[in-house]
Amino acid sequence: MPGADILPTALSAAAFCLSVYATVTAQRKSSDERRRTIRGQLTDVLGKLTALQLEGAKLQHEAKSDQDYLAAVSGVLAQQNGFLLDQAVYLSDEIPSLVKTYELNTIAVANAAAGNLLLAEKYYKSAIKASPNPLYKSQAVRSYAMFLYPQGRLNEGREQFRKALAILKGEDNLVRSTNGQTYQMWALSELRFARSPERANEHFENARREFVSIDAEAVRNMFLASLNAARVSSPTTINPEARTP
Repeated sequence: MPGADILPTALSAAAFCLSVYATVTAQRKSSDERRRTIRGQLTDVLGKLTALQLEGAKLQHEAKSDQDYLAAVSGVLAQQNGFLLDQAVYLSDEIPSLVKTYELNTIAVANAAAGNLLLAEKYYKSAIKASPNPLYKSQAVRSYAMFLYPQGRLNEGREQFRKALAILKGEDNLVRSTNGQTYQMWALSELRFARSPERANEHFENARREFVSIDAEAVRNMFLASLNAARVSSPTTINPEARTP
């Protein structure tokens, strides 16, 4: 009878649908687990990259009187940086939607340290684009500005510092401290790479004005102490012939 075939057919169709659903669900779960695994691996690699950058900065400070030792250890650190950087780039490309502003900026900084300027610029711009709020965007733009100065792209760097300052509006402590740090970094960039103490002093003063407006005393004193240390450790006179317009 024709009606007798309906129930088995319906059951077969339902079984097929359940099988498809189970397969899709299992594949999705497997994909999600893989993405979480890669995300954890990327976090680990970026942590190692950051530690390596701190180690390099510490070495530059402590071993600057022994150039042979500095060169030897710097070479080893550069190899480590390159190895970790390759891992970070590969992993981030595997899960682009899960890689956020600070992580992209860390990869950018590591590429810049390795001399991969074109790739570094790509990641700096990606970090800016991925910024979820004005604070992160201001910090990402500021980081990009600092990247431009050592290349002699001074006017581009200045424009990025201006953009970073314009992004954050208001007068609360977070805005004051962030913009104060931006002015401080701008001043140091002018000193080190543009050889312009006049511009540097202007931005140091702008930083001081931002910091003194912070109404939390402990935070205000911390930032002012950092600013004073930066000014004391920076050169106050520069050969005029070395200045860049």
